[in-house]
Amino acid sequence: MKRLPIRRTLAACAVMVLAAAGARLRAADDLPKAETILDKSVEATGGKAAFEKTHNMVITGSMELAAAGIKGSMVITKAEPDKSLVEIDLAGIGSVKQGYDGKVAWEINPMQGARIKDGDEKISSKREAHFHEENWRDDYKKVETVGAETVDGKDSYKLVLTPNEGSPVTQYYDKKTGLLVKSKMTVNTPNGDLEAETLFSDYRKEGDLLVAHKIQQTAAGQDIALTFDSYKFNVDLGKDKFDLPEDIKALVKK
Repeated sequence: MKRLPIRRTLAACAVMVLAAAGARLRAADDLPKAETILDKSVEATGGKAAFEKTHNMVITGSMELAAAGIKGSMVITKAEPDKSLVEIDLAGIGSVKQGYDGKVAWEINPMQGARIKDGDEKISSKREAHFHEENWRDDYKKVETVGAETVDGKDSYKLVLTPNEGSPVTQYYDKKTGLLVKSKMTVNTPNGDLEAETLFSDYRKEGDLLVAHKIQQTAAGQDIALTFDSYKFNVDLGKDKFDLPEDIKALVKK
Protein backbone atom coordinates (compact mmCIF):
# COMPACT_ATOMS: atom_id res chain seq x y z
CA MET A 1 0.00 0.00 0.00
CA LYS A 2 2.95 2.32 0.62
CA ARG A 3 3.71 2.20 -3.09
CA LEU A 4 0.35 3.58 -4.10
CA PRO A 5 1.31 7.25 -3.65
CA ILE A 6 4.29 6.67 -5.96
CA ARG A 7 2.05 5.06 -8.52
CA ARG A 8 -0.39 7.93 -8.23
CA THR A 9 2.45 10.38 -8.68
CA LEU A 10 3.68 8.57 -11.77
CA ALA A 11 0.15 8.39 -13.12
CA ALA A 12 -0.31 12.11 -12.49
CA CYS A 13 2.97 12.83 -14.27
CA ALA A 14 1.86 10.70 -17.21
CA VAL A 15 -1.39 12.63 -17.43
CA MET A 16 0.54 15.91 -17.39
CA VAL A 17 2.84 14.70 -20.16
CA LEU A 18 -0.10 13.55 -22.28
CA ALA A 19 -1.87 16.83 -21.71
CA ALA A 20 1.20 18.80 -22.74
CA ALA A 21 1.71 16.60 -25.78
CA GLY A 22 -1.95 16.96 -26.70
CA ALA A 23 -1.71 20.74 -26.47
CA ARG A 24 1.36 20.68 -28.68
CA LEU A 25 -0.34 18.44 -31.22
CA ARG A 26 -3.39 20.70 -31.26
CA ALA A 27 -1.11 23.71 -31.79
CA ALA A 28 0.56 21.92 -34.70
CA ASP A 29 -2.85 21.08 -36.16
CA ASP A 30 -3.77 24.77 -35.98
CA LEU A 31 -0.84 25.75 -38.17
CA PRO A 32 -1.71 26.23 -41.86
CA LYS A 33 -0.06 23.96 -44.37
CA ALA A 34 3.23 25.15 -45.83
CA GLU A 35 1.76 24.82 -49.32
CA THR A 36 -0.99 27.30 -48.39
CA ILE A 37 1.52 29.79 -46.95
CA LEU A 38 3.80 29.62 -49.99
CA ASP A 39 0.92 30.02 -52.43
CA LYS A 40 -0.33 33.00 -50.39
CA SER A 41 3.11 34.58 -50.68
CA VAL A 42 3.01 34.24 -54.46
CA GLU A 43 -0.34 36.02 -54.53
CA ALA A 44 0.85 38.70 -52.09
CA THR A 45 3.81 39.57 -54.31
CA GLY A 46 1.84 39.91 -57.52
CA GLY A 47 0.18 36.63 -58.40
CA LYS A 48 1.18 33.82 -60.71
CA ALA A 49 -0.09 35.55 -63.86
CA ALA A 50 2.18 38.56 -63.22
CA PHE A 51 5.18 36.31 -62.67
CA GLU A 52 4.48 34.35 -65.83
CA LYS A 53 4.57 37.56 -67.89
CA THR A 54 8.09 38.26 -66.60
CA HIS A 55 10.91 36.64 -68.60
CA ASN A 56 13.99 38.40 -67.27
CA MET A 57 14.98 41.11 -64.82
CA VAL A 58 17.85 43.44 -64.01
CA ILE A 59 18.30 44.62 -60.42
CA THR A 60 20.70 47.44 -59.52
CA GLY A 61 21.78 48.40 -56.04
CA SER A 62 24.54 48.74 -53.50
CA MET A 63 26.10 46.69 -50.74
CA GLU A 64 27.99 47.50 -47.57
CA LEU A 65 30.02 45.57 -45.02
CA ALA A 66 30.10 48.30 -42.38
CA ALA A 67 32.45 46.53 -39.96
CA ALA A 68 35.06 46.06 -42.67
CA GLY A 69 34.51 49.47 -44.23
CA ILE A 70 33.69 47.91 -47.60
CA LYS A 71 31.16 49.41 -50.01
CA GLY A 72 30.24 48.57 -53.57
CA SER A 73 27.68 48.60 -56.33
CA MET A 74 25.99 45.56 -57.78
CA VAL A 75 23.92 44.44 -60.73
CA ILE A 76 21.94 41.19 -60.73
CA THR A 77 20.63 39.86 -64.03
CA LYS A 78 18.36 36.83 -64.24
CA ALA A 79 16.45 35.21 -67.08
CA GLU A 80 14.21 32.21 -67.58
CA PRO A 81 14.51 29.37 -67.20
CA ASP A 82 17.68 29.28 -65.09
CA LYS A 83 20.28 31.88 -66.02
CA SER A 84 21.92 34.25 -63.58
CA LEU A 85 24.74 36.82 -63.51
CA VAL A 86 25.84 38.83 -60.47
CA GLU A 87 28.33 41.68 -60.99
CA ILE A 88 29.78 43.46 -57.95
CA ASP A 89 32.26 46.34 -57.97
CA LEU A 90 33.91 46.76 -54.55
CA ALA A 91 35.75 50.03 -53.89
CA GLY A 92 39.46 49.41 -53.36
CA ILE A 93 39.13 45.67 -54.02
CA GLY A 94 37.92 45.18 -57.56
CA SER A 95 35.27 43.34 -59.51
CA VAL A 96 33.54 40.14 -58.44
CA LYS A 97 31.41 38.16 -60.88
CA GLN A 98 29.51 34.93 -60.56
CA GLY A 99 27.00 33.25 -62.80
CA TYR A 100 25.12 30.20 -63.98
CA ASP A 101 24.37 29.65 -67.67
CA GLY A 102 22.10 26.65 -67.21
CA LYS A 103 25.00 24.20 -67.07
CA VAL A 104 28.10 25.77 -65.54
CA ALA A 105 28.27 27.60 -62.21
CA TRP A 106 31.29 29.89 -61.94
CA GLU A 107 32.95 32.79 -60.13
CA ILE A 108 35.75 35.27 -60.77
CA ASN A 109 37.13 37.40 -57.93
CA PRO A 110 40.36 39.33 -57.28
CA MET A 111 41.57 36.95 -54.57
CA GLN A 112 40.91 33.51 -56.07
CA GLY A 113 40.73 34.32 -59.75
CA ALA A 114 38.49 32.23 -61.98
CA ARG A 115 36.94 29.00 -60.74
CA ILE A 116 34.11 26.60 -61.53
CA LYS A 117 31.68 25.66 -58.79
CA ASP A 118 31.00 22.00 -58.16
CA GLY A 119 29.09 19.87 -55.68
CA ASP A 120 26.86 21.68 -53.20
CA GLU A 121 28.00 25.07 -54.49
CA LYS A 122 26.76 24.25 -57.96
CA ILE A 123 23.49 22.89 -56.57
CA SER A 124 22.90 26.15 -54.69
CA SER A 125 23.73 28.26 -57.75
CA LYS A 126 21.35 26.21 -59.87
CA ARG A 127 18.48 26.62 -57.42
CA GLU A 128 19.11 30.37 -57.00
CA ALA A 129 19.15 30.80 -60.79
CA HIS A 130 15.69 29.25 -61.20
CA PHE A 131 13.86 32.29 -62.54
CA HIS A 132 10.23 31.44 -61.86
CA GLU A 133 10.41 31.15 -58.09
CA GLU A 134 6.62 31.20 -57.96
CA ASN A 135 6.82 27.61 -59.19
CA TRP A 136 8.35 26.58 -55.89
CA ARG A 137 7.08 23.02 -56.31
CA ASP A 138 9.73 22.54 -59.01
CA ASP A 139 12.53 23.16 -56.48
CA TYR A 140 11.33 21.52 -53.27
CA LYS A 141 10.33 17.93 -52.65
CA LYS A 142 8.99 18.62 -49.17
CA VAL A 143 7.68 21.71 -47.35
CA GLU A 144 6.29 21.86 -43.84
CA THR A 145 5.12 24.41 -41.29
CA VAL A 146 7.04 23.76 -38.07
CA GLY A 147 6.00 26.65 -35.85
CA ALA A 148 5.37 30.34 -35.40
CA GLU A 149 7.80 33.06 -34.27
CA THR A 150 8.05 36.83 -34.10
CA VAL A 151 10.47 38.28 -36.65
CA ASP A 152 11.32 41.97 -36.44
CA GLY A 153 8.04 42.60 -34.64
CA LYS A 154 5.99 40.57 -37.13
CA ASP A 155 4.10 37.42 -36.16
CA SER A 156 5.36 34.86 -38.66
CA TYR A 157 5.01 31.24 -39.69
CA LYS A 158 8.19 29.17 -39.70
CA LEU A 159 8.62 26.78 -42.63
CA VAL A 160 11.26 24.20 -43.47
CA LEU A 161 11.72 23.60 -47.20
CA THR A 162 13.66 20.56 -48.40
CA PRO A 163 14.98 21.03 -51.94
CA ASN A 164 15.33 18.29 -54.53
CA GLU A 165 19.07 18.67 -54.03
CA GLY A 166 21.05 20.26 -51.22
CA SER A 167 20.36 21.30 -47.64
CA PRO A 168 16.99 22.36 -46.19
CA VAL A 169 16.09 26.05 -45.98
CA THR A 170 14.15 27.65 -43.14
CA GLN A 171 11.86 30.53 -44.11
CA TYR A 172 9.60 32.85 -42.14
CA TYR A 173 6.44 34.42 -43.60
CA ASP A 174 4.51 37.33 -42.12
CA LYS A 175 1.13 35.98 -40.98
CA LYS A 176 -0.66 39.18 -41.95
CA THR A 177 0.88 40.06 -45.32
CA GLY A 178 2.14 36.68 -46.49
CA LEU A 179 5.54 38.20 -47.33
CA LEU A 180 8.87 36.47 -46.74
CA VAL A 181 10.60 38.26 -43.85
CA LYS A 182 13.52 35.97 -42.99
CA SER A 183 15.42 32.95 -44.20
CA LYS A 184 18.11 30.75 -42.70
CA MET A 185 20.24 28.49 -44.83
CA THR A 186 23.63 26.90 -45.31
CA VAL A 187 25.78 28.78 -47.81
CA ASN A 188 28.42 26.72 -49.60
CA THR A 189 31.76 28.50 -50.06
CA PRO A 190 35.33 27.45 -51.00
CA ASN A 191 36.22 27.89 -47.31
CA GLY A 192 33.47 25.60 -46.10
CA ASP A 193 29.79 25.85 -45.26
CA LEU A 194 28.47 28.98 -43.55
CA GLU A 195 25.19 29.48 -41.76
CA ALA A 196 23.51 32.60 -43.12
CA GLU A 197 20.50 34.50 -41.81
CA THR A 198 18.77 36.97 -44.11
CA LEU A 199 16.13 39.60 -43.34
CA PHE A 200 13.89 41.00 -46.11
CA SER A 201 12.19 44.39 -45.80
CA ASP A 202 11.03 47.57 -47.55
CA TYR A 203 8.70 45.78 -49.95
CA ARG A 204 7.57 48.10 -52.74
CA LYS A 205 5.78 47.70 -56.05
CA GLU A 206 7.92 47.46 -59.18
CA GLY A 207 5.75 46.97 -62.23
CA ASP A 208 3.22 44.29 -61.32
CA LEU A 209 5.37 42.74 -58.61
CA LEU A 210 5.95 43.54 -54.93
CA VAL A 211 9.66 43.11 -54.16
CA ALA A 212 12.06 43.67 -51.25
CA HIS A 213 14.35 46.69 -51.56
CA LYS A 214 16.43 46.00 -48.46
CA ILE A 215 18.19 42.82 -47.39
CA GLN A 216 20.30 42.37 -44.27
CA GLN A 217 22.42 39.23 -44.17
CA THR A 218 24.55 37.87 -41.35
CA ALA A 219 27.15 35.18 -42.08
CA ALA A 220 30.47 34.28 -40.46
CA GLY A 221 30.00 37.11 -37.97
CA GLN A 222 29.72 39.70 -40.74
CA ASP A 223 26.69 41.88 -41.47
CA ILE A 224 26.06 42.67 -45.13
CA ALA A 225 23.49 45.31 -46.07
CA LEU A 226 22.01 45.24 -49.57
CA THR A 227 19.89 48.07 -50.93
CA PHE A 228 18.16 47.68 -54.30
CA ASP A 229 17.43 50.89 -56.19
CA SER A 230 15.63 49.56 -59.25
CA TYR A 231 14.08 46.49 -60.81
CA LYS A 232 13.62 46.32 -64.57
CA PHE A 233 11.71 43.52 -66.25
CA ASN A 234 11.67 42.08 -69.77
CA VAL A 235 14.81 43.95 -70.80
CA ASP A 236 16.63 43.43 -74.11
CA LEU A 237 19.67 41.63 -72.69
CA GLY A 238 21.36 40.56 -75.89
CA LYS A 239 22.02 36.96 -76.81
CA ASP A 240 25.47 36.77 -75.17
CA LYS A 241 24.64 38.18 -71.73
CA PHE A 242 25.11 34.87 -69.95
CA ASP A 243 27.98 33.53 -72.08
CA LEU A 244 30.87 32.15 -70.05
CA PRO A 245 33.86 34.52 -69.65
CA GLU A 246 37.01 33.44 -71.50
CA ASP A 247 38.79 32.50 -68.25
CA ILE A 248 35.92 30.16 -67.37
CA LYS A 249 35.79 28.70 -70.87
CA ALA A 250 39.47 27.80 -70.50
CA LEU A 251 38.74 25.95 -67.25
CA VAL A 252 35.83 24.07 -68.81
CA LYS A 253 38.11 22.80 -71.59
CA LYS A 254 40.64 21.36 -69.13
